[in-house]
Amino acid sequence: MNKETDLCSTIEPIASNTWPAEASHHLEHWLVRASQGVTKRANSVLAIGEYPKDPQWLAKIEQFYLSQHLPAIFHVSGASPAGLDERLEAEGYSLDTPCLLMSASSHEVAERAYNKRIQQAHSAVTTVWTDKPDADWLAAFLELEQFPEERRAFYAGLFDRMPEAKGFVKLLQDGQILALGTALVEGEWAGFVNVVVHENHRGKGIGYLLMHALTEWSMEQGAQRQYLQVVASNQPAVSLYEKLGYQASSGYHYRVKYDL
Repeated sequence: MNKETDLCSTIEPIASNTWPAEASHHLEHWLVRASQGVTKRANSVLAIGEYPKDPQWLAKIEQFYLSQHLPAIFHVSGASPAGLDERLEAEGYSLDTPCLLMSASSHEVAERAYNKRIQQAHSAVTTVWTDKPDADWLAAFLELEQFPEERRAFYAGLFDRMPEAKGFVKLLQDGQILALGTALVEGEWAGFVNVVVHENHRGKGIGYLLMHALTEWSMEQGAQRQYLQVVASNQPAVSLYEKLGYQASSGYHYRVKYDL
């Protein structure tokens, strides 16, 4: 196992804990997840390690998603078994949403983000942390992400299912929420999700403030390293993270089959 695959195999199971599905079960060591079709991450097979020994693994997975009235989706990464991507493609699965798994030293990110914060001099921005999202946080999250109101129940349940230690941050200025984020710590690793800046305040350094807040909080919980999962085509976000010391540890994507 090379260094990239080893790191991917370490982070992927931890990252899956930060996005727990409404319903899940194991097919041997693969995790099969379903959440009413909201987000691919919560409605896909986390295929880590070797293939299941059951020769009917694909048929059983497809039958499960058919029973849920959902497309069959696989999360394929460097930790997936050799040949899985080609097998799924041959079975009619389409490639979807290439993403990057990026990681960094918490101390390096904290230092770089602090320096950027000083340069930007956002003294009027207030940072507020809670251990669970309040109504304002959740409403702002849906607004900033431009998600429909119908997703409120899903995300409220998701945030409740997220394991400890977890923290929800919002950046405020003159009573307006500028940015939001969620940090989760497991062992030495911190994972950041729901990292979003209000569209009217992007390009003003708010992202550095947010990353500094997330990093400082996670280090207080004992994290020494941190990771992010970001859509590969989101160049502004990738550029921000690279400036903070993140490197792409590996990539992953989904394979989706709608016509079961």
